[in-house]
Amino acid sequence: MKKYVYIIIILIIFIPTYALTSLYEKSHVQKTIYVVSMTPDEMSSGLSDGKIAGFISWEPYPAKAVADGYGRYLVNSKDIWNNHPECVMAVSEYLKDEDTIKALVWVHIKSTRFINDPANREKVLEYGSEFTGVDRTAASAAINNTVYIEFPDMNEMKTGFEILSKAGGFKKDITSLGYSYEDDFLSSLIQDKYYIEIRNKLDADPNWTPTAVNGSLRFGLIHNDIHSLGIYVAQKEGYFEKVGLIPDKNIFFSNFRNGMAITNAFTQREVDVAVFGASPVLRYAINDNGKIHIISGVNTGGTSLVVRADSDIHSLDELNGSTIATPGFGSIQDVIMRKMFEGFEIKTV
Repeated sequence: MKKYVYIIIILIIFIPTYALTSLYEKSHVQKTIYVVSMTPDEMSSGLSDGKIAGFISWEPYPAKAVADGYGRYLVNSKDIWNNHPECVMAVSEYLKDEDTIKALVWVHIKSTRFINDPANREKVLEYGSEFTGVDRTAASAAINNTVYIEFPDMNEMKTGFEILSKAGGFKKDITSLGYSYEDDFLSSLIQDKYYIEIRNKLDADPNWTPTAVNGSLRFGLIHNDIHSLGIYVAQKEGYFEKVGLIPDKNIFFSNFRNGMAITNAFTQREVDVAVFGASPVLRYAINDNGKIHIISGVNTGGTSLVVRADSDIHSLDELNGSTIATPGFGSIQDVIMRKMFEGFEIKTV
C-alpha cells in the first residue's frame, strides 16, 4: 500500500513540474524570420502574388499597397523605434565651399518647416502626390507615417551603428580609420556646426536668407522616396533659387535606385550631395573610406512593414517562419527590420 502512496506522491510532484517545464520551453522556442532582398516594385508584386508574407520598404510603396487593396499596415518604424535614423543629407568632402554647404542646410530647414506647418497641409499633399506619382490618399498615408526632421538624433544614430555592426555590416574596425570609439567616429562623420548656425539665424529671423552662392552642384535622390519630399518642396517653393541654385542650370538632380547606387556615384564623383539612408552612409564611410559628411537629418519614421490584406497576421510574432522582403542587407530598412525582429533568428534567403 505504501508503495502505491509513494508513486502517487511522485506523480503529483512530477506531472506539474513537467508541465511547467514544457510550457517554459515552448515559450522560449526560437522564432525565425526569413528575409529576401527585392526592389520596391518586386516587393509590391511579390506581396500581391502571395510569394512573400510582407515587405519592409520606404514610403510610399507600403501606402500604395494598402491603397491598392492587397496590403495592410502591420508596423510603422516610428512606432517601434522612436527617433530612429533614416535618411540624411550628405555632402562629398570634395565640396569645399562652406557657403554652398550652408545654403544647402538653409534650403533643407526651410522646406522641412514648410512641410511641418499645418497651414501648408494641402500643398504638401499635392507636392507629395506629384513627387511620388501616387494618388493623394496614398500620399497622405505616406506623409503621415513620416516625421520630417532637421537633424538626426545622435543617440539613435549610435544605436543604428551598433545594430549594423552586430549584423556584420562593417568590413573594418573604426580603429583602423584612426578613431578610438564610436562617438569619435560619429562626431567626425556628422557635422552639426552648419545646422546650428543656420538654425539659430532662422529662429531669430524666419525671413533671413544666406548670401547667394556661385558654382554648380549635382544632387542625388532615391527614386520615388517620400523621405526626399523636402527637396521637391524646395524646388516648388523657390528655396534653391533664393540661394543662387537654379534647377537645370547650376544644380542638377539625378534619381538612383538605392543608397548603394548613390555611394557608387560619390566614389565616381558623379554627385556632390545626396539624400539617402544613414546606414549606407555609415557603411560607405567605414568599408570604402568614403569621403563624405552628414550635414542634416531628413526624416525618421516613413519605413513600414505591410502584410497581405487578407492574411491572419496581426503581430510580428505571427510572422514566425514566414518570408518577408527588404531592399537588401545594410540598407536602413534592413537595420530597422533587425530592430523590429529582436529576438528572432534572421535568415537570409
